[in-house]
Amino acid sequence: LDELLLGHELPVAVFSHYRDAARTTTSWTPFCAYSPEWVALTEGRAAGAQVRFIDLPAWHPAFEGRSNRYADAEARYVWATVRLRDRFGVDCADALWDRLFEAADPPDPDTSPDPDGGDALAERLALYFDVLRGDAGADPGDRAREEYMAGWVRASLAEAGGRPVLVVTGGFHRPALRALVEGPLAGTPDRKEGLPEVPRPPADAVAGSHLVPYSFHRLDAFTGYQSGMPSPGYHQDLWENGPLAAGEALVRAVTGRLRARGVPVSTAALIGARAAAGGLAALRGHTCPARLDLFDGLAGALLDEAVDEPLPWTRHGRLRAGTHPVLAELIAAGRGDRTGRLHPDTPLPPLVRDVTERLAALGLDFSGPVTLRLTEPSGRERGRLLHRLRILGVPGYI
Repeated sequence: LDELLLGHELPVAVFSHYRDAARTTTSWTPFCAYSPEWVALTEGRAAGAQVRFIDLPAWHPAFEGRSNRYADAEARYVWATVRLRDRFGVDCADALWDRLFEAADPPDPDTSPDPDGGDALAERLALYFDVLRGDAGADPGDRAREEYMAGWVRASLAEAGGRPVLVVTGGFHRPALRALVEGPLAGTPDRKEGLPEVPRPPADAVAGSHLVPYSFHRLDAFTGYQSGMPSPGYHQDLWENGPLAAGEALVRAVTGRLRARGVPVSTAALIGARAAAGGLAALRGHTCPARLDLFDGLAGALLDEAVDEPLPWTRHGRLRAGTHPVLAELIAAGRGDRTGRLHPDTPLPPLVRDVTERLAALGLDFSGPVTLRLTEPSGRERGRLLHRLRILGVPGYI
């Protein structure tokens, strides 16, 4: 935790790796400023709270086979999502989330007992995930994770002695954790439960975790990150500056990207886009234009020809090849171009440290074009290092 909170420029990620005689696995756990886990870590530390991770390690066998995330619960998840999409008139799960939570109307401070809207939002989130989970069971991996997390929650409640305990977890796990924590065993007065033991890799395994820089490009659901939110750059502006400023920043970014590529964007088109976004927001019951209102308004004003397939933000997943260039620029503008940077005191993975040291020793900083003179020993040495990076396929250098 101390290493994670050194003072990095977000986004960053925890890269975990594991290898033994039977299996090899790697994973990335990214953090950006508005990630609930990151907010819990930073605000918890600032408040003087005891902050802990409670899930199984990323290399644990419980995480194997994540292509079907919820196994037995998948059918119910699909059924519930389709029903909710039909009820709210949206095209995909991302649009449903925007409609229910991101673009939800704020409470009236004159009439609401909770002016910040926290209670109402918590109730809405709880109901949403209760509907998605229902009484369907998770697969063995998720059951193992939930039992382990529940052990941490029960132990923390006992340790807190009446002080509040906040659990930040994926919404799918919430109903199961409540049942495991509030069940009959949890209410037994004589029940004693210490903190769960953190699993360790087998002695013959090679495993570890390191912090690495991350980027909005890799966070974006439109580039293939299944658990990511679409348009992380827009959501960063939304988190920092609110919906009006985020919308203005998105329009400016779209305009700048298109004009840089030689696509004319007239003032009249921008006025039309703004009017369309405002009209859509009013039609959809939003107090100000939300992400999809802005995208739809911009597409309607900037596209001067028909497109052969639905707009990219009407479905979840990677941007398809052949997407209209204007739509591709809209997606790129919403994504943003931010790349994280680690604090100088962050320990580096062995390969990264070795590559960094070798590049520095040969004066290869890539701040500009590099010319190699293969007739000179130093040029040949630099060339050999670059060929090694290319053969190994090290990202960032090929």
